Amino acid sequence: MAAESTTNAGIKPQADPSPEVLVARELHKHYESGEGTVRALDGLNIEIAAGQFVAVMGASGSGKSTFMHLAGGLDTPTGGAIIVEGQDLAHLTDTQRTLFRRRRLGIIFQQFNLLPTLSAVENVALPSLVDGQENHAVAARAQELLGLVDLANRSSHRPAALSGGEQQRVAVARALMNNPAVVLADEPTGNLDSHHAVEIWQLLHNLAREHHKTIIMVTHDAQGASYADRICVLRDGKLLGELVNEGTGNAALVARRYQELVG
Repeated sequence: MAAESTTNAGIKPQADPSPEVLVARELHKHYESGEGTVRALDGLNIEIAAGQFVAVMGASGSGKSTFMHLAGGLDTPTGGAIIVEGQDLAHLTDTQRTLFRRRRLGIIFQQFNLLPTLSAVENVALPSLVDGQENHAVAARAQELLGLVDLANRSSHRPAALSGGEQQRVAVARALMNNPAVVLADEPTGNLDSHHAVEIWQLLHNLAREHHKTIIMVTHDAQGASYADRICVLRDGKLLGELVNEGTGNAALVARRYQELVG
């Protein structure tokens, strides 16, 4: 794993990690502005194994959002590679990236992005229906996923009848609908109070631990990051270092180790 420094936050990494499902290799993303070239990513190297819950932290402008956009196939790099399940996304056409994103990636946004006229189960089913899958199988899968996020009894409710935390759990279930290789969560608790935020962090932790889902979450919150297995810290478009964590929710320890790393 390429990194300038590594800090152990007190717990051993997972034993016997699975092969990498996502690799960023010398990843660059540059933009031209009136003041010259902005190097949003400047040789980023990250490897993420299947079944890991990885938090990505860093100050504003560190490259977190750019990394997520490239990992989600929403943009293409200036140089280097972003590889998911052995597929370099930079080598796909726009149409191929759209299909790959729909079928192999799950995305959870800060905004819940639920359709207000659809019920919870219909919102969860939507990605598979858009992909042309059979209605009966899709409905059963959507109901199963609502059970997984503890919302089986709310499946017929529309978003307006759900709390913010419940709406985000519906969004988590929707992200899992097509059994993605990677779930990308971009500040998923930004619109939630502290109680519901903890529920979402615990849910993501359990999905990785108990269901072997690969989760990558961008967050500014040390408490949220403390539920992850690893914390990758970015600065100036590079991997500054990592905190190895056990997902125990020890926010004070993560905050202290983070400050030690960033100086």
